[in-house]
Amino acid sequence: MSSLKTPLLLLISCHLTLLVGCSSIIDARKQKQGDIAHYYAGNMQLAAKALSSEAESHHESGDELMWRLEQGTALFDATDYPQSLAAFQRCENIIQDFDQRAVISARTGGAEIGAALTNANALPYTGMPLDKLMLNAYKALNYFALNDVAAAQVELRRMREAQKQVQRKFREEIEQSQQEIDAHNKQNREQAKNSAINFEQISKNNTIKQVYQSSAKKSNPLYGALSNPFVSYFSAMGYLMAGNYSEALVDFRNLYKMLPNNKLIQQDYVSCAQQIGAKIPAELQHIPAYAEPLNQKRVYVLFFNGRAPALKQEKFQIILPYVGYTGIAYPRYEYFKSTLQGLNIDYQQQGLQDSIQTEQVADFDAIMSQEYHQKLPTMITRLVISTLTKELASLAATQAARNAGGTEAQLAALIVTGIYKALFNTADTRGWETLPQEIQIAHIPLPDNGVLNISPEGINKSMEIKLKSDTNNAIVLVRALANNTLIYKLFEMP
Repeated sequence: MSSLKTPLLLLISCHLTLLVGCSSIIDARKQKQGDIAHYYAGNMQLAAKALSSEAESHHESGDELMWRLEQGTALFDATDYPQSLAAFQRCENIIQDFDQRAVISARTGGAEIGAALTNANALPYTGMPLDKLMLNAYKALNYFALNDVAAAQVELRRMREAQKQVQRKFREEIEQSQQEIDAHNKQNREQAKNSAINFEQISKNNTIKQVYQSSAKKSNPLYGALSNPFVSYFSAMGYLMAGNYSEALVDFRNLYKMLPNNKLIQQDYVSCAQQIGAKIPAELQHIPAYAEPLNQKRVYVLFFNGRAPALKQEKFQIILPYVGYTGIAYPRYEYFKSTLQGLNIDYQQQGLQDSIQTEQVADFDAIMSQEYHQKLPTMITRLVISTLTKELASLAATQAARNAGGTEAQLAALIVTGIYKALFNTADTRGWETLPQEIQIAHIPLPDNGVLNISPEGINKSMEIKLKSDTNNAIVLVRALANNTLIYKLFEMP
């Protein structure tokens, strides 16, 4: 079977020499399952320790960014703000390293070969657009927690800039992917002319069509090209804290385009515009402005609710004549039920009791589904190309074996190549699983007595938050991991 060596060893040795991560065989979702379970059970110290250990063990690997994002979130929720900042800074460094590389390089070329012969996990995880926005948001929250408002404002500026950049880079990525697809298609079609492989058979699978339709239903086109409403709202908060109504108004104007029926944004827009004498849209003329200024003496309640969708592996398998096992593993989102409906906030103002409810500003189901929906056609086509590349190598190996050693050698080659293809038929399920499903927001003037009570809707339990007497602005962040598992944080700015 010496003549069999070349095609088989090409498949195996290519994978080994590229040093791809474990996710090439065991998908990332399964690798993180235990640690993510600890996180959503509220075992935050245990989750932070475990994710930190995994992040360190994957240092400088293709999966490091994924683990660092999870590490940063868990450390933040475990109140270890300096270490959380360090983890997110490492994330930013990894992303910048990839951004600064040339489009065509030896490292990228090698990774593309590995992806074709193994799977998409051979490519380093460089982050989704949402990752690049939220890591700066988390860095800003860490700085607010450390009472470093100036550094928090720097991160908010970086977050705003990242919002602009990811939209441009995403369009470039889609265009570049299509160019690569066209080139591989041409090559593979030439090689497959006389084979038993039907190239169109896999790409037109009904299951893929259903996934495409499902992601379309979940997405929200009003959000625009990969825009995250929370980023815009958090940006506006930063501008208001700095007394910059003009720039805050720009954010509120954009938010109104994304969420025209959101009552919180309508009133914020009107109040901000009125403060500086800017034009108010005719349809919002009836909305009352706040009685108090928005740039000081304000408490913002941020409600990070539930669990964002996570990619899970699905497989479509077929048997082709003379080739044997053929299949495609692809990722699709799994969505989780809402943890809580919202928060009620009770407080005292001018001697009277008042209350307000949080309102959804960002739906991560919609944000992530929109990105997935736009990437799905090129992603599936890439997977088809990878499958066809492996099938052609498999076909060459079995034909060589038959010519060299007859039926027994052909059967042995068929078994070996079938095992290899089954082993590396793994979907790329890498992603940031500790993000919330949604973010709701409310804000109130500083209570007369410095006390506000927060109670989740539908649960007879409240948390009393006491503010310092010298507080000027405050952020209350509530993280709901489950119905009865909530984390409360208070960041006060004098």
